[in-house]
Amino acid sequence: MFKKILSIALFLQTFLFGALVHATDFKVGESVFVAFPAGNIKDDAFIVGKVLEVMPDGDYRLSVIDYVEGHDYGSSCVPMLKNENANGSNDIWDLWTDTTKLETEKLDYVVPKKLVMKLGYGKTYFVERNNLYIIFGRWLSGAPMMNIERMDMAINTAKINDLADMKPAFELAKLNRKAFYDENGRPLYAFETIKPMVKVMQKVDAIFSKAPELKQKWFARPRDWKALNASTHDYFLVQAIDKVYEDAWNQIYEDGIERADPKDVAKLKQYVKKYKR
Repeated sequence: MFKKILSIALFLQTFLFGALVHATDFKVGESVFVAFPAGNIKDDAFIVGKVLEVMPDGDYRLSVIDYVEGHDYGSSCVPMLKNENANGSNDIWDLWTDTTKLETEKLDYVVPKKLVMKLGYGKTYFVERNNLYIIFGRWLSGAPMMNIERMDMAINTAKINDLADMKPAFELAKLNRKAFYDENGRPLYAFETIKPMVKVMQKVDAIFSKAPELKQKWFARPRDWKALNASTHDYFLVQAIDKVYEDAWNQIYEDGIERADPKDVAKLKQYVKKYKR
């Protein structure tokens, strides 16, 4: 019953999110949040601005209040001179030569309506995305408090915040977590980790079997991080596989694994050899 209620709640939240982001009309004078989410989250960017004009096609002309430096806004923002009587369009590009910075004194910007959302919601939306990045990072660093329940919560939050593609990485993280801690949070002895680590590597094997293009990206030397950064699914899953492989490699050299089933030890060593980069 609880799962059914949670499912309904998530649906309603997702529906409301879509309404807030895509169906809101803003008026002149309103402060708004312009979202530029990135596949890898760490490159998320935004603009906080005030609506100066609603363009004929529904896009918004903004006066910029705040923004994230470093993001290339050139492909999604159109600069406009604040003084409409200035000398032609060449002046605009003379003022805006670096599209990773927004000139706020002399230029306004036209932004696509689909990227604009309510200011308060936009801030929360980006904070939650960043929180997911932090949660995943804590698992990568081996933080013991990053338990299964917390990762389940992260998966649900990811669905609401346009990051459902993080789920495969979190599912692999959950399986990896079970290889090192029992259901009560007790750290397992080295010999106890071998059998569950075999299951983790079997999962990696299954992932690569279903997605040979991901396997190619994972093995690539050097990796194409520009392409990986654009894909939430690939970026986080590649890092998750990196961690579980490193954990598997470390476990076969741990003291005390002679108490584990020799067959399991042999299987884990085979996987470590198979996926050596």
